[in-house]
Amino acid sequence: MRNKILLGTMLAGVLSAGYALTFAAPSADAGAPKNLQVYPKNTDKKALKKDMKAINKALDVNCDFCHDMSAFEKDTDMKKQARSMMKMMRSANATLKKNGFKGRVSCNTCHRGSKIPKK
Repeated sequence: MRNKILLGTMLAGVLSAGYALTFAAPSADAGAPKNLQVYPKNTDKKALKKDMKAINKALDVNCDFCHDMSAFEKDTDMKKQARSMMKMMRSANATLKKNGFKGRVSCNTCHRGSKIPKK
C-alpha cells in the first residue's frame, strides 16, 4: 500500500511538471557525443541536448554544474551523481509503467528548480 501511495505521489509530480526526459533515440550521426554511460552510445546529439536542457531547467543550473566545459566527455563527481539519478529515474518509470501508470518521473518531479531537492 505504501508503495502505491509513493508511486501515486510521484505520478502527481510528473503530471504537474508537464515534461520528462525522453532518453534520446539512437542515431548513426558521426559526431555522436562521447563517454555516454546512461544513454545509448549512438545517441543523437540534438536529442541529447534537448534532454540536457530539461535537466538544466529542472535544477536551475547551467552545463558547468555537471560538466567540465573544456572537456564535456570528462567525468566529474556531479556528472557521476547525475548518471546515478538518471538510472534511479529510469527504474521509477519502469515500476510506474509496470503498475499501469501512464505518467513519467522526471528530474523536475523532485528538484522543481532547485539544485538540491527540498524535503
